[in-house]
Amino acid sequence: MQDKLYLTSNSLTCIAEILECYHSENERYAVRLDKTLFHPQGGGQPCDKGTINGHEVLHVAQNRDGHVLHYLHVRLPLGPVELHIARAHRLEHARLHTAGHLIGHLVERIGWQAVKAHHWRGESRVVFRNPKDALPPFLDDLSNRCAKQIQLAQPISISFQEGRREVAIGSLGCYPCGGTHVENTSELNGLKIIRIKNKKDELSIHYEMMN
Repeated sequence: MQDKLYLTSNSLTCIAEILECYHSENERYAVRLDKTLFHPQGGGQPCDKGTINGHEVLHVAQNRDGHVLHYLHVRLPLGPVELHIARAHRLEHARLHTAGHLIGHLVERIGWQAVKAHHWRGESRVVFRNPKDALPPFLDDLSNRCAKQIQLAQPISISFQEGRREVAIGSLGCYPCGGTHVENTSELNGLKIIRIKNKKDELSIHYEMMN
């Protein structure tokens, strides 16, 4: 069983062992490790960037068997290797992901229900549906409520319930989630709500991190 360290640790480097390395499509090689810090693409979040033994990891994805595969331009021999996660890239998407959760919790408090989210730079948004005839939030009011939670430095905590990973923001609530996150909401300083779109019973809130 592969140990998916990114689910429990914010470490950016570790030693792992290559269990399998084989030729894939597009002149790439797929590497399967006994454990990994690399978050695969999925759950509305892009994959981590970084290196394995100094070689650039081009892409990271989870296959149908649940194994995280790392794609490189070179074939690597089986055995121990050193993993390094690109810190700036990891932090950027952890901030975007946590910001999406924060927006989700605050908007659910006025009657909407979060149904999907996308946490990519330049495309970040949370989509809600309206089961209770709730009124849409005003941009300035939601921005102010986000700013208050950022100022409070609410802690981000991770727990596992019956094998399901849950991510909580202070006392606001939790979502089942396999993504990467910051340690507290003060790291979301620079969050900006770009626009709020309300079409029929679907509300879409677009946001970005300004720094």
